[in-house]
Amino acid sequence: MNCIICPVCGEALDKENRSLKCINGHCFDRAKEGYVNLIAGAHKKGSLIGDNRAMALSRRSFLEKGYFDALVEELISLIRERALPCPLILDICCGEGYYSHRIKEAVDCELYGFDISKEMVRLAAKRKNDCEYLVANLSRIPVRDKSVDIAFHLFAPFHEKEFSRIMKDGGTLITVVAGENHLFELKEILYDTPYKNDEKPPETEKLVIKEKRKITRRVHLSSREDINALFEMTPYYYRTSDRDKEKLSAYEELDVTVDFCIFIY
Repeated sequence: MNCIICPVCGEALDKENRSLKCINGHCFDRAKEGYVNLIAGAHKKGSLIGDNRAMALSRRSFLEKGYFDALVEELISLIRERALPCPLILDICCGEGYYSHRIKEAVDCELYGFDISKEMVRLAAKRKNDCEYLVANLSRIPVRDKSVDIAFHLFAPFHEKEFSRIMKDGGTLITVVAGENHLFELKEILYDTPYKNDEKPPETEKLVIKEKRKITRRVHLSSREDINALFEMTPYYYRTSDRDKEKLSAYEELDVTVDFCIFIY
């Protein structure tokens, strides 16, 4: 636990019964599911921060069906290539914990994950996989300086300052963004003029891109439930009118392209 720091004062947090406590007396209780909420202040209870329970359950159901397995298998391969003895790995914006759970099963490591959504973290913690899950803010990651060997970061905002602060010298950050053809068939249904993604890596002056990899697959979505779940996982869900969203109701099955760009910093 020596890599986790207090969000109030920045001192190390140590286990004390079912809580995490720093030398200055700031104390954070462990929820019954096992996670710890480290969002301090007015938003500590924060049930409405991030994705809600229905969206968290929908995302878990979708990922457990293996539609993105090619991506998680590549992440495991990348981590194994580093050949580090029991690396400290951080799942940034971990969601409901699917990727960290799969990695923990495959790699001998110390693994932490955090997300701003309490509902997502609650589901992640219920996996009981010996990972430490936290509710925390991307702009103030509760991890001490230069403590992380490998971090991975999928389809989420990029915070250059915090990422460079927490990574060890010579550490590896794996960032995944949508490839140019990612879910293009879905966009063809929703929009009159669908566009392809630009595949640009997040801009940074503090981190150096060493490699880019691409993974492209065709997957068959076998139900309307899965189609809607995938749509809800995308930023398009928040940018699409109700009228256009309704177009998906005509589809009970759908073949789509999943296209991932992986940048290794």
